[in-house]
Amino acid sequence: MKLLFGFILFFCFQFSLGQNFYLNIKGTSEIENKTIDSLQYESKHSSVALLLEEQKRFESKLTNQGFFDWLLLEQKKVNDSSFVFKYNLGNSIKNNTIYIGNLSAEEKSLLQIENDSLVIATNEVENFMKSKIALLEKKGYSLANLQLTNQRKVDNNLFSELQLKLNSKRNITDIVIVGYDKFPAGIKKAITKKAKKATFNQDNLKQINDEFDKLQFVSQLKYPEILFTTDSTKIFVYLEKSKPNKFDGFIGFSNDDESKLTFNGYLDLQLQNILNTGEKFNLYWKNDGNRQTSFNLGTELPYIFKTQIGIKANLRIFKQDSTFQNTVTDLNLGYYFSYNTKAYIGYQKTTSVDIQNTNSFSLNDFTNTFLTTSFEYTDFDNENFIFPEKTKVFIKAGTGNRTITSKKTSQFFTQLDLSYNFNLNQKNSIYIRNQTFYLQSDDYVINELFRFGGINSIRGFNENSLQANVFSGIMAEYRYLVAPNLYIHSITDYGYFQDKTATIDDKLLGLGFGFGLFTKNGLFNLVYANGSTSEQAIKLSNSIIHISFKTNF
Repeated sequence: MKLLFGFILFFCFQFSLGQNFYLNIKGTSEIENKTIDSLQYESKHSSVALLLEEQKRFESKLTNQGFFDWLLLEQKKVNDSSFVFKYNLGNSIKNNTIYIGNLSAEEKSLLQIENDSLVIATNEVENFMKSKIALLEKKGYSLANLQLTNQRKVDNNLFSELQLKLNSKRNITDIVIVGYDKFPAGIKKAITKKAKKATFNQDNLKQINDEFDKLQFVSQLKYPEILFTTDSTKIFVYLEKSKPNKFDGFIGFSNDDESKLTFNGYLDLQLQNILNTGEKFNLYWKNDGNRQTSFNLGTELPYIFKTQIGIKANLRIFKQDSTFQNTVTDLNLGYYFSYNTKAYIGYQKTTSVDIQNTNSFSLNDFTNTFLTTSFEYTDFDNENFIFPEKTKVFIKAGTGNRTITSKKTSQFFTQLDLSYNFNLNQKNSIYIRNQTFYLQSDDYVINELFRFGGINSIRGFNENSLQANVFSGIMAEYRYLVAPNLYIHSITDYGYFQDKTATIDDKLLGLGFGFGLFTKNGLFNLVYANGSTSEQAIKLSNSIIHISFKTNF
């Protein structure tokens, strides 16, 4: 025996490189050979060591199938690559009678067993034990020991006793961040507080892993680990700070009709967790040098004073050539169910100035104020490098009034922005987004209407070139991953809008295509789209090309 194994090891080191080895297991009869074949062992191996491991696994299978008296009769090397093992299987014991009467009523309840004994098919005993251990683990007894003892054969029957040692029930006592010492304390406290409410098990450990995975400003270096001590259960999470910040833009100069120097261009800056508090800051500016200027400044401060309360504030300014200018102040106080799930109550005020002082029926100075409520939810799929945002929900509603001179008019608005990315397989996906806006009022002025159109809305139309008191649109893309860093997509946008200031009810259609290229510096995106209405045929001259390059830092 020792001589054979010594020869096998020598053979393994000398000749295993680039060679396959074959395992052949036989019984003492045709019936035994059929039984052996039914156990489905792997016959082809790249090394002798792997072949011997498979032979040991086969012996475990024999025992699990009830062949407790098997004997290895012969083992030999037929040639340089073939090994034969011959077994006498003996009699198979079909059932195992397990006595459980020695367990307490509480222990039986934990195992979800009512009777004092169970008769289980021998080949199902392993699955039975695994399922009960998993059940105990799910209930917080991660260190429980469950085993069969006093196994004995009587004639052709097997009897055993189930023995259980529960040990203490485990609850998560703390989460320890490793690798990122300045991780936002408020977010850590919120995740830890939620984790402490549940008993420790693998499901809850995965939930903790997923909570950190959904934070875009950190990356997990490996799966969380557990440290059990006598009186504590600590979860160690290994993080490093990632680069979620984005920048896109250009600035140009031109002369207006009066030969004055004007700025034109585009700037989109998104910052996240710069101060290590999980905060967000965004700055958006766009000037086409002629008709429109947009300026948006926003910030979000979550988990203030390590509580689940946060603040979100926005300042939005929109100027339409020399016609009007709107200034919107939006203040919100929120409750964070998690970092990516929150609800707000807020106050929104708009001041609009009729620049030319026409003060007509359809264009006038006004001020409106709303009490608002909103809900935001975002879900990420970090395994999808190209399209990590899987689900996004934004719902907002407000009630208030508009004042023109001394006349007050009650108003109500609601706004939806919903999106979902359907992953069909590794290369194909379908992205669907819905934008909806509704403003209810006795009458309307042009400068209070919802502005839309452009790359972030119905594509194929100029940015904010459309206006409506009612708008709903479906934006869809079929996406195909050409390479790990390159994708192409179609564009099919369809919408309906109503503008009561101009008595317009119309439908919109945007068709086109685009592609995105990831580089080491960011994402280059090009979109070609053609927009049309039900009153206007599709014309190539109406096509618009959108180009952007977002840099991550």
